[in-house]
Amino acid sequence: MTRFVLATVVASTLASAASASFTGFTVNRAITAAGNTQYKVYANFNAANLVFLNAFSWQNAAGSAALNARHQDAAEDLDGNPSQSWSASVNLLGSIARDNDSWVSASGSGTSAGADASLDPGFNPSNGSNIPNGAGWFDATPGTPNLIEAGGTNGGYRMLIMQVCRTGDDSGYFSNHALQVSFKVDGTSTALFGSGAFTVGIPAPGAVALLGLAGLTGRRRR
Repeated sequence: MTRFVLATVVASTLASAASASFTGFTVNRAITAAGNTQYKVYANFNAANLVFLNAFSWQNAAGSAALNARHQDAAEDLDGNPSQSWSASVNLLGSIARDNDSWVSASGSGTSAGADASLDPGFNPSNGSNIPNGAGWFDATPGTPNLIEAGGTNGGYRMLIMQVCRTGDDSGYFSNHALQVSFKVDGTSTALFGSGAFTVGIPAPGAVALLGLAGLTGRRRR
């Protein structure tokens, strides 16, 4: 490779890193076949060729309702009793169980043969209906880059980072949370960072304005 070509590649990579940014979280709501309420939380970005690294510094907004997540894990013990965990593990109970489970992901699927996200030591307890302040999770398979795919808001790119499922119809119930993420440009080693806030649930009438006043709307930074 000539020096000119090498310099061009380096300059292009640096330009990609400089322009790449996290643009906020989006939350998709659906009712499962079992009648439970499912939320998929996506981290959104503005560029291609990005690799998701981890999510960290989970914060439950002061005064907010509890996350109130249910577990029906894809993991199954030898005796047939599923264990409860925020880690998405081996799927022996099938897609219906997984759809009605709550888990975190670092690959965008949460459905791999093994857990795709390792939980930080501060993610303790890791089997409850809520996520403790300061908790995080990271890529369990660093040898396989978790590329952020197209499909984000406004034609951008996104990564599914968690699923929250609540028992039954949770209309009128919502909780507010903040989270930080790190990512990088594929082929580089420099981590980039972003932070934002999101709501799990449907705010009651008038609550959206209050969320804005409280500073709980999404935000971003490089």
